[in-house]
Amino acid sequence: MTRKLSAIRTWARRRLALGESGIAGMELALATPMLALLMAGGFDFGRAIYEQHRLTTAAEAGIQFATASSSNLSNSSGIIAAARADASDTANALTVTTGSCTCPTGTTLCSAGTTCTGSTVTGTYQKVTVSESYSTIMTYGFVSNPFTLTATSMVRVQ
Repeated sequence: MTRKLSAIRTWARRRLALGESGIAGMELALATPMLALLMAGGFDFGRAIYEQHRLTTAAEAGIQFATASSSNLSNSSGIIAAARADASDTANALTVTTGSCTCPTGTTLCSAGTTCTGSTVTGTYQKVTVSESYSTIMTYGFVSNPFTLTATSMVRVQ
């Protein structure tokens, strides 16, 4: 009887040591944390790209409002309201600035006879800048958290 029990134990040890059942489960257990980290990072940066696109379209909506009529060029509150409406900013989380009489580089220039530095195109430009503080879900060593997303749209009006 003990000889039979010993043979069964030896057979069970060999069978379990050489058996391949459960390997797929172990591979899944080892790969799951890495896959979850990749998915969370992809989701985080996908959200950041979406927010950047939202800010860009909001800045363009502000420019469209400004250029719809010559009286709108000096209506900074209307330009800001158009940008906020396009971004669905009901909580006023966005920082929207607008300016005219600038060079393409953004420096203020209100004299018609002066040329913009570094640019051959003189004129009056309307500029709308929309920015927002953005926080990622996870902390990454190569990205400061929170960081600022900014979008600018500029058009020559004269």
